[in-house]
Amino acid sequence: MAHLAGEGIVVSGAPVEGSEEILTPAALRFVADLQRSFEGRRRELMDRRAEVHAAYQAGGRPGFADQTRPIRAGSWMTPPPPPGLNARRMECVGSVDRESLMAGLYSRADVYVADLDSATSPTWESLLLGQRHVRDAVRGTIAYQAPDGREVELAPVAAALMLQPRGIHLVESRLSVDDEPVSASLLDIGLFLFHNAEHLHQHRCGPFVSLGGVEGRLEARWWHEVLQLAESILGLPEASIRTSLVVDSITGAFEVEEMLYELRERAAGLVCDRWNYVFSFVRAFGGRGGFLMPDTSLVTMERHFLEAVSMLVVQIGHRRGVPVIGVTSTQVPIPSDPIADRVAMARLVADKTREADGGFDGSRVGHPDFVRVAMGVFESRWSGRRTPQGAMSYMRPRAKDLLTFPDGPVTEAGVRHCVRVSLRYLEAWLRGVGCLPVRHDQTTLAMVEVARAQLWHWIRCQARLDDGRTVTEKLYGATVDYEMGSIRRALGEEVWAMGEFDRARSLLDRLVLAPALSATVAQEGMEPLLERETSMR
Repeated sequence: MAHLAGEGIVVSGAPVEGSEEILTPAALRFVADLQRSFEGRRRELMDRRAEVHAAYQAGGRPGFADQTRPIRAGSWMTPPPPPGLNARRMECVGSVDRESLMAGLYSRADVYVADLDSATSPTWESLLLGQRHVRDAVRGTIAYQAPDGREVELAPVAAALMLQPRGIHLVESRLSVDDEPVSASLLDIGLFLFHNAEHLHQHRCGPFVSLGGVEGRLEARWWHEVLQLAESILGLPEASIRTSLVVDSITGAFEVEEMLYELRERAAGLVCDRWNYVFSFVRAFGGRGGFLMPDTSLVTMERHFLEAVSMLVVQIGHRRGVPVIGVTSTQVPIPSDPIADRVAMARLVADKTREADGGFDGSRVGHPDFVRVAMGVFESRWSGRRTPQGAMSYMRPRAKDLLTFPDGPVTEAGVRHCVRVSLRYLEAWLRGVGCLPVRHDQTTLAMVEVARAQLWHWIRCQARLDDGRTVTEKLYGATVDYEMGSIRRALGEEVWAMGEFDRARSLLDRLVLAPALSATVAQEGMEPLLERETSMR
């Protein structure tokens, strides 16, 4: 493990096998250069974000800013897609563990999004091994040993690789620069670019980055300048790092065009995100009167506020010349239950048909086995068409369309679902698992953000269930007791004892029973995660 204390760079994370290949002195200096150049501005942006969210809680609402009207009215365009991103029909999103990377890259998807943000647990081991696996995949040397003992190597034909770093709001306490924790975004993107950017650029297949959690044009400008400095230090041509911008917050939705404008030299796509977007909606309005989000299962992409943001993103993307990618489907194969498997397949086909008919150029799936099915939907719906149809023919969504609160009941089944999904995922997350199939869905951190935010929101506003009862802390506690017992019986004592369910429950209680809704699970969850890492040394 490299410690450059004399240069103000200290690694405090536990040693991980092979990490010396990633945390080289040169790589750490590169991350430190980015940190010293942009950390001050990052903190200013986070202060500004906190002010915006405080205004929402006080009754304010976002809107389309008058001062940026010239950007929205301008005739600017983004550059053509780079080599490697000419085809964007289907993308697969997943973790950075070796098996997931190989499955995604050889799934026949056009792009594999290696997601360090929502699909990877931020254990030190997961993060460093993930960077190593990405490096090996970039060079075509990745391989893993299958359960039957076979050594499986990456096939010659693979998807383009795109990295999604952790959000700008997070810090990484296991690496400090000048006695301050480094930005998690800068660590993730810094290690990825340092080890892979030159190789990807020389082979005309990147580097490509997916940017999520960007809440406005100033944060997009920050990212552009980060990548600009990285290109300068690494000797890459300007704007050679191309970005897909994920629209995943209510604040960002009102500045999609402005954010794209800030990134326009390197823009390569717009992506819609369901789960983080719904979470941002609950976070913005869930603590005030007059708003009640119904059961999560009822908040589908057909809801008016989600249809509106989808239509807005499609229209902006096509007007500015970038492909628009639909939401990630969460269905997983269910070989043990053919009927449930057919239902999941039907849901997937319906989702992708709606997106293709709505003008999306492509979409995302969360399981590699569904790439070909989803790809087939887009190819059949686009057959013979030169331009997208659907959303471009509609009026541009207005602010009130984006802010139409969904209605519907809150049910006991909905409360139980949120508790069950949160417990199962958080327990796995604390053990280093970033994606977990729960009740036939590929569950990621973003889905748990919605579940725990719903629980917090329903308790704060004393939501009335459809059977007349009120959601209270007592009802929540009884539900957690029941689900903990149910999970324990299903797993058996031996498996239960090896798990982290007590820590998971403690973390969920902290998230749900707090006076204010915390920004993210990753922020609150780092303490128990670090405690577990320390206990495992």
